[in-house]
Amino acid sequence: MTRLSWTIAFSLGVLNAGVVSATSLNLMTKLPEITAAAGSVEYLEFAPDGDLSVVGASVTETDGLIVTDGAVLDLSVGFGLGDPTDTGDFAFGGFLDISDLVGAVLVGDLRRIGYHEDAIELEFDGLSGSAAADFGASALALIEFLDPIGLDPFAALSDGDTRRASITVSSVVLPAAIPLPAGLPLVLTGLGGLILIRRRLD
Repeated sequence: MTRLSWTIAFSLGVLNAGVVSATSLNLMTKLPEITAAAGSVEYLEFAPDGDLSVVGASVTETDGLIVTDGAVLDLSVGFGLGDPTDTGDFAFGGFLDISDLVGAVLVGDLRRIGYHEDAIELEFDGLSGSAAADFGASALALIEFLDPIGLDPFAALSDGDTRRASITVSSVVLPAAIPLPAGLPLVLTGLGGLILIRRRLD
């Protein structure tokens, strides 16, 4: 490997040293929220793929939104068993459907999967339905298992498992764009680091 190649590789390592690889989507949410306090989450395996689904969970609470009585939440998520968060996996796909007696409240397509202790995060976009404008570009469905399941829920689940969980669907806060004056020093600092490393290797 040439000195320049080593310089680039080392520099990328230095620049990425502060980046933590996390399974959580780390999304901030806001109102409105729709909650099904006690849904049944079913987990199935069709190696090399898996499926997570909630069927007919009764909506028990809404915040920032009016939904008629009798609303239910359905979702289905397909993923690869090797890495459920891998968006490149062909099995990655799914939907969210919340409906009341009037019709579709919120319908969306799966965008990303994340997880943390005792919880699975599902981000949906392409939203439609009567509440789509209130939710904006995307919604986060947070599945919080009512019994402890561990740091990696996917690893803890077995084929045919059915677990009770609370499912809360919230609007996702879009990240603010970094203004050029604020972002420019970051770029210049990175370039300066590359130059210093290059000089030391020469």
